[in-house]
Amino acid sequence: MIKANLIWANESNKVETLEDSDCLLILTTPELLASQLFHFSTPAKTYIEQVFNDENFSGNKGQCVFVQGLKAFKTSYISDNENSGQNKISQQLAEVKRVLFYGVDFALFEASDAPNVSSRASTLSKTNDPSMVNRSSYASNSNSAFNSKSTSDLSQTNAPAFRYLEQQFDALFKKLKSVSVTLEKLSLMALSTAETASSDPVNTIGSHSPFLSALLRSYFKHGYHFMGYKTNNTSVSNSQPLNENNNANSVEKNDANNGAINQAIDIRGTLSLALDAKHFTNAQKRLVSHTIRYETALNAAMTWAKDLAHMPANLCTPDYLAEQALHLAQTFNTVSCDILNESTLKQLGMNGYLAVNAGSQFAATMPILRYTAKGLENSPPVVLIGKGVTFDSGGITLKRSPDMRHMIYDMAGAGCVLGVIQAVATLGLNINIIGIVASADNAIDGKAYRPGDIITMHSGKTVEVMSTDAEGRMLMADAISYAKQFSPSVIIDIATLTGATISALGHKATALFSNAPALESALVEAGELANDRCWPFPLWPEYQDAITSQHADMMNAGINSPGAISAGCFLSRFADGTPWAHLDVAGTAFTYTKSLSATGRPIPLLLSYLSSCAVKNNQ
Repeated sequence: MIKANLIWANESNKVETLEDSDCLLILTTPELLASQLFHFSTPAKTYIEQVFNDENFSGNKGQCVFVQGLKAFKTSYISDNENSGQNKISQQLAEVKRVLFYGVDFALFEASDAPNVSSRASTLSKTNDPSMVNRSSYASNSNSAFNSKSTSDLSQTNAPAFRYLEQQFDALFKKLKSVSVTLEKLSLMALSTAETASSDPVNTIGSHSPFLSALLRSYFKHGYHFMGYKTNNTSVSNSQPLNENNNANSVEKNDANNGAINQAIDIRGTLSLALDAKHFTNAQKRLVSHTIRYETALNAAMTWAKDLAHMPANLCTPDYLAEQALHLAQTFNTVSCDILNESTLKQLGMNGYLAVNAGSQFAATMPILRYTAKGLENSPPVVLIGKGVTFDSGGITLKRSPDMRHMIYDMAGAGCVLGVIQAVATLGLNINIIGIVASADNAIDGKAYRPGDIITMHSGKTVEVMSTDAEGRMLMADAISYAKQFSPSVIIDIATLTGATISALGHKATALFSNAPALESALVEAGELANDRCWPFPLWPEYQDAITSQHADMMNAGINSPGAISAGCFLSRFADGTPWAHLDVAGTAFTYTKSLSATGRPIPLLLSYLSSCAVKNNQ
C-alpha cells in the first residue's frame, strides 16, 4: 500500500521531503517557471533550461518534461555571496535523482471551467436535511477553529469541481507512468519565493480541501498494484490478513498463502507533500491534516477491499472472510465481532441463505461486526450488509464459461463493508454501525438447490426459485430480515447483484434502490461529493407484478422484466417498513472486461454518507 507523508516545510527542513525520493514533481505555469528555477544552483538551472529548449517546454497546461542527471551538479552550488538559506535549498535540490516539471492551468485549481453540477444534484444541495452535510463540512465541524471566516471558503466542497480536478490529476499520474516514473517515493514540494508563495500550485492544492482530496485520491488510485502469486515475487500486495493468527481449520489454505500473502510489504511507496508552513494558518493546517487523514483511511479501506476481491476463490473462502472480520475486531477496541456458523444460521431459519451454499464444500458464515462510538451505545445503528459470494458458478443455472472467471469478485460487497468499518474505526466517526458479511459459495453438487424449489425464508415468506443464479438476493434477503432485530436507523445493502445494472448504467454509476426518499437523496448527494456516484431506480408497484408466483409468496427472478428492478423489488419485500437502500455495484465494484479490475467502490460513497451522519450526531 502507498501512503502520503505531510511535511510543514520551511527553508531549513525542506530537505526532509527529498530524502530517499526517486522523483521530485514540480507543478508549474509559464509565469511561475522562472521563480521555481531560481531554487536550483546556477549550473543546474542552466542545464534544466537547455532541456526545456530541447523539449520545447514552457510550462503550459499538460506539458511535461523529465530532467535527469542533476547529481552531476552536486558540488556546483550557487556562490557564497548569495543568502545561505537559498544555498541550502539549492544543495538539497542537487540531491534529487530526477525532476519532472508538469504544466498546469490555474483555472484547474480555481475550477472556473469545471462542468456545472447536474440539476438533480443542485436541487439536493439546497436541502436543509442535516444528513446532507458533506465530508468537508464534517472536517470543519469537528473542530471549531475550522468555522473561522478565514477558512469558510475551504469547508465547501463543490462536487463537480472535485470530479473535474480528479480527472485532471488522473491525467497527470498517467503522464508520470508514460515516462517511466513510478509513483513510489514521489515528492511534491512548493518551490516559491515570498512574492509567489500564495499562487504556488502546491500551496494552492494544500489550501483547498477538495484539491488536496482530488490529488491524493488520484495518486492512491494509480499507485495501487496487486502483485499476485508468482513465485519470483519479492513482495506482494497488501492482501495479507490484518493479523497473522490463524485457526486450525484453515491450515491448508494458509499454507498456500504463506508463500505469497504473508510476504507482503505494507508500505510500497510514499508521496511526500511539503507545504510552506508560514503561508498557512493553524486552522488551515488542521484542515490539511484532516484531509490527509481522511484520504489515507479511505485508501487503506479501498486497498484492503480490492486485495480481498482479487484473491482467488480457493483462498478467499467464507471462512477466510470470517477470519478477516475477527482480525478487524482485534485491531480496534471500538469494533467487536460475532460469527454465525451454519448450525446457528439453520437454527435461525436462514433457509434462503443456506440454500445458496448447499452445494459447496465450504461452510457458509455470517460475521456480524459492531462499531460503537463512545456515548452512542444506545443509539440506533446504521446497518451495512455486504454480499460475500466468494465464487458464483450460477449453481444449476450455470453461468457462461467465458464470464465465470470474474465471479471471484462476487464478494466485493463484503469487502466493501469490511473496508468501510476499518475506515470509520480509523477516523473515529461519531456513529454506530453494524456490518453484516453475508458470505457463501454458490457451487454445484447433489445437495445444490434447484429451479422450482420452494424455500421458506428467515422472515417466514416463501420463495419459488426460478434461477439458482439469482442467489445474491436470496442471501441478502435473509440478512436484511435478520438485521431488523437491531432496530436500525437505516439498512444499506451492497451487492454485485445483476448484469442488468451494467446494461443500464455501464461502469460509471452504481444503481440505487430505496424505500425511503430521504435516504435515497442523501446517498445520491454523498456520491456526488465523493465522486463515487449512484443513480436511483424506481420500485413502483407495477414492477412487483413480475415476481408474482403461483406457488409461493414470490419468485426470486422476474419474467420478462427489467432484471435490476426486479431484484430491487424482491429485496424491498424483506425490508418492509425499515428505511432501506440497495446499492447494486455489479458495474462499479469491478469491470468484466479486465482482470484485476476491482475498484473499491462504493467505499468513497458510503464513507461520505457516514461522515454526514456523524455530523448530525454531533449537533
